[in-house]
Amino acid sequence: MIQLRDDLRHAPSPEQNYSESKWFAFYDQARDIWVSCRIGLEPNRRTANRWVVVALEGKVIHKDLAVNLPLPASNWNDIEVGGLGIRTRKAMELYALAFRETGLHFEIAWQAATPVFDYKDCFEPLPPSLASAHYEQSGRVTGSLTYEGKCYEMDGAGHRDHSWGVRHWEGFRSWIAFMAPFGQGSFLHVEQFDEQSSGVTQHGFLYHQGQNIPLKDAAITLEFQEGSKFPHRFRMKMEDVQGNVIPVEGMVRVVAPLAFGRCTVGESFGTFTVDGVTRAGLVESGFTS
Repeated sequence: MIQLRDDLRHAPSPEQNYSESKWFAFYDQARDIWVSCRIGLEPNRRTANRWVVVALEGKVIHKDLAVNLPLPASNWNDIEVGGLGIRTRKAMELYALAFRETGLHFEIAWQAATPVFDYKDCFEPLPPSLASAHYEQSGRVTGSLTYEGKCYEMDGAGHRDHSWGVRHWEGFRSWIAFMAPFGQGSFLHVEQFDEQSSGVTQHGFLYHQGQNIPLKDAAITLEFQEGSKFPHRFRMKMEDVQGNVIPVEGMVRVVAPLAFGRCTVGESFGTFTVDGVTRAGLVESGFTS
């Protein structure tokens, strides 16, 4: 069971590829702005990494992955790696995100809209290449992003995760993840992994009718444009353990590939249509070459 103390750093196991990470992504549909940012810590290697991806009006305007950075001494309460800062205002509820680079700056307040969901409560166990522990949460964001001297006030939705344990990026043949709002105050979190040891597994939950409900099944169909390894369109029929069935269709508008060795992560922004209503959302896909 996830506790408040799990928002902090954890004592690493002895494996060299032990990793702990926090990932935040957020978007403002009206202003067509999308941001994905992540800090990863590898304490047994004494290194850290981080990425920042920003898309504006359907185009990636910033994509930066930095690896082998110095391991910070600070806890997750107030941490900065490579110019990306994450500050905890209230554990599991409120975070301040900041990034500054020439021509680009954002300051965002990320406010929880749902309780955290412990992925040990999923219908299937996590693939061993991902982590030993993982939780996710959806929220609302406010703040501003400045690009090339123009300031955009932001008011939108966001998602976050926190993982710790042995991370083997190249243990995945492929994966895809979807996160988006649907309905009034509802959110979906769906992941499908094709991992070397466990094969194809599905994980996730729906925040619906005021509660986190584990996902039981998701029939996922992906369409690819010629020559691309990243999906262009998708369809899903999600079923949770309470029997709720929700069909979704959508498309990916923009992809920002990031290479971790032989593993390529595609941070993506798209649209999700549920019951005839289209909303912005996030898609992350990846593969090992």
